[in-house]
Amino acid sequence: MEKKLYQGIYAALITPYTKTGEVNYNQLQKLVNHLLEQGIAGFYVGGSTAEAFLLTEEERKGILEAVVEANEEKGTVFSHVGAISTDMAIRLAEHAEETGVDAVSAVAPFYYNFTEKEIINYYCDIMRSTDLPMIVYNIPSFSGFTLTESVLNELKKKGNVAGVKFTSPDFLLLQQIRANNPELSVFNGFDQMLSAGLIMGATGAIGSTYNCLAPIACRIYDSFQNGETDQVEYAQNLLNRVLMVMRKYGVFSSIKTLLEFEGIECNGCRKPFSQMTEDGRIELKKVYEDVMGCTARWKK
Repeated sequence: MEKKLYQGIYAALITPYTKTGEVNYNQLQKLVNHLLEQGIAGFYVGGSTAEAFLLTEEERKGILEAVVEANEEKGTVFSHVGAISTDMAIRLAEHAEETGVDAVSAVAPFYYNFTEKEIINYYCDIMRSTDLPMIVYNIPSFSGFTLTESVLNELKKKGNVAGVKFTSPDFLLLQQIRANNPELSVFNGFDQMLSAGLIMGATGAIGSTYNCLAPIACRIYDSFQNGETDQVEYAQNLLNRVLMVMRKYGVFSSIKTLLEFEGIECNGCRKPFSQMTEDGRIELKKVYEDVMGCTARWKK
């Protein structure tokens, strides 16, 4: 069967909370609708940005169900099922298939310095548990494991691999994966390098800041497709202006702060993440208003 080539901008969704710290499913669904209106192609649910490893298994399942319900098949939904435990990853993958997503994704198991063979077996076990395609999540700075072409080829032989979420600055590897595997979707993972990833062959992007900067990310992607290189550079510079301030105060906390300016209640991140300071809130609001003001002429 010919694989679907996924393209466009996908938001790696955050997890909003109530004031007492529970997952706020209503606000999550509000965010899904908000992003669909802004032209997002789809959603990456339960990944790093969602604070996946600070959530319970039941919360991860409930979040996916809420997103699929709000999405109403308008956008593509990828479910991140990665876990240190293969058994948990399989349970999450089986639930994702029952819930009706388009594909699953998984970070390599981490912390215990698993061998390459063990990591390959982990992915194969997940792929055997479901008929859904797999998007391999390459994020060596967090997982400690770097995807190689030989590992990718082994996974392709043994399972239904549809693509790679490539969160690494090794753009030569990204380019080689794309060139040698034209049937695979390759998603750029570092938002500050979106334009570079597209130049090197990425078919789309999955990013954290697209929760709050979707119009800019979509502009980068659309301008690249139209050959408008000056607009690509301009929009990337706008996104990076905001991202540089985010880095000062914590990217995930900053995203949630910016979303609250848009009327999405988030209530910060779970501990041990730090909460947003008042100075950070003020600086973020200023740069956000300045940058979004520059995008006003893009709106139809």
